[in-house]
Amino acid sequence: MSETAEPPAPQTVAVHPDDPEEYRIPPAPSGYAVPSTPPAYGPPQGYGPPPVYGPPTGYPPHAAPGYPPSGYPVPPYAAWYATAPWNAPHMTTTWPYGPGRPGIATATAVLGLVTGGLTAVASLFCLMAVLFGGGDLPTIILVLGLPCAAGLIRGGVLLLRRDSTNVLTASAVLSVVVLLFTLLAGFLSDDHGETVGIALFVVLAAVLPIVTACLAVSGTVRGWLESLD
Repeated sequence: MSETAEPPAPQTVAVHPDDPEEYRIPPAPSGYAVPSTPPAYGPPQGYGPPPVYGPPTGYPPHAAPGYPPSGYPVPPYAAWYATAPWNAPHMTTTWPYGPGRPGIATATAVLGLVTGGLTAVASLFCLMAVLFGGGDLPTIILVLGLPCAAGLIRGGVLLLRRDSTNVLTASAVLSVVVLLFTLLAGFLSDDHGETVGIALFVVLAAVLPIVTACLAVSGTVRGWLESLD
């Protein structure tokens, strides 16, 4: 009697009580190659420039500093601030760049006033000497400086008022003429020591009226006065 081969008994896998079957990892399917080493990673990818974002849709772009954005009404204080005195540009106002009096004209007028005042004081002393009987010919001629002093003062005021320099110039020239006559009278005197003193006085006194006359006829002063027409 032939013996039939019995099928092999199924292999049983011992299951640990703490390792239930539902938590067991199934074996890998056939044909799947499990890598023996982890894959190698290259260097991280570089980052490009950040994206440029434009203004939001529906809003005007950002305006330049100091100006309101387009489409918005200008606030009421903006016009006042723009015309404020401290925002006005600094500009030269003296002639020939403006109507203001140039510095040389002011200096000429002040010099005329100073020259007239000194001439008046000297002429008054000479007048007192003549009145009290102690004046000689040069002293009598120096008394003529009183009308010259009045003209110098008047001419300085007229120049400050931007009127004319004729009175100031004529008075300064007449003052020099009076001094020259005084020097001539001193040379005609017999006292040599007195002549030297008169000559020194004339030289020192003639400086101010000569400078005043030269400044009064300068191109800057004359141009400033003529620009008023």
